[in-house]
Amino acid sequence: MSDDWTDEERQLLDANRKVADVVASVAADCEARRRPPTEAWEAYAASGLKGLLVPKEKGGHAARATLVAMMAEVQGRADPIGALTFMPQEYCIAAIARYGSDPWHDEMLRRLMAAEISTGFVLTEPGAGSDATAIATHAARTDDGWVLNGAKAWVANAPHIDEYFLFAQTNPGSGAKGIAGFLVPRARDGVSIGAPYEMLGGHVASIADLKLTDVRLEAERLVVPPGEGLKAALSAIDMARINVAAMCCGALAVGLQTALDYTTQRHAFGQPVAAFQGMQWQLAEVATDLHAARLVTFDAARRLETEGSAPVEAAHAKKFATRAAMDGLDICMGQMGSNGLKHDSPLPRLFAAAKIAKTLDGSTEIQNIVISRSLLAPYRDRL
Repeated sequence: MSDDWTDEERQLLDANRKVADVVASVAADCEARRRPPTEAWEAYAASGLKGLLVPKEKGGHAARATLVAMMAEVQGRADPIGALTFMPQEYCIAAIARYGSDPWHDEMLRRLMAAEISTGFVLTEPGAGSDATAIATHAARTDDGWVLNGAKAWVANAPHIDEYFLFAQTNPGSGAKGIAGFLVPRARDGVSIGAPYEMLGGHVASIADLKLTDVRLEAERLVVPPGEGLKAALSAIDMARINVAAMCCGALAVGLQTALDYTTQRHAFGQPVAAFQGMQWQLAEVATDLHAARLVTFDAARRLETEGSAPVEAAHAKKFATRAAMDGLDICMGQMGSNGLKHDSPLPRLFAAAKIAKTLDGSTEIQNIVISRSLLAPYRDRL
């Protein structure tokens, strides 16, 4: 979507493609065997991509939003959910770089960027999803640190993360004013991990519950102070939504190409399936939606890049691209008849990923709230 990449950006794109190639090579096996994509993690660790969103003065790449969206689309072609086992680490690393004020934080940042340890974003709870202010996991201050108790849900990569970037309430009843961010070691006493969820798909992400029982943390493990936690948690939400949209564009592009390859080779009633006008028009609809999804996604990325925020544009992109991917992949699977249901094609795996993507980083309903608030803002006095 851009022809003005710098040499450094081209190197990042090339490194990202190599990681995506590894993801693609193991995605089907990981889903079938319910195993983590260790090969992809190793490729990511060796890629030099860590610190993608960290300022250059702290040793990062300070990547612009359009570049990151392009990388997300490439990863979406390989496996959107597989990519979600490592790409969101960049949001956590960037937040640590921004909010960390202790020498210990600097050392953790160095280790994360050197791929010595991994992290992951932990906010959602069994009783608090879209309403992040309602989180109930409690962090109680002690003389020498903190004690955490509570439960988290939908933790991607839960059994494998070294340091959870976890948000907890320090002052019950205070809402956003009491939320803080901590680094919690997976191996710490009192941390227990549930069995990975059995879902429609996306088992590569090892999504599971997390329980914290009297988990004691040193004072320096507070990274984001009370009152700043929710802002830190949502600081990358525009980029996250844009990147999910870009991943869905990548998945839909694979679906369209797969359907084209199949229907131009498969014959029925004496001619290629793709020769039938009805099939052609279905593919044309998918192509139009893919084109539109890319336009709205990269428009949002450019707005974020130039203005620093793009909540409405990101909401449009997330809403439209996830819907386009799910509907379009359904059509592509239908083009292949019953063969479209078989896992020797990537389409069932990508279809499940598109369905999961509709709830990631804010459901479609949440995107509608963002969009409708913007629409009605000039009419507040009438409502």
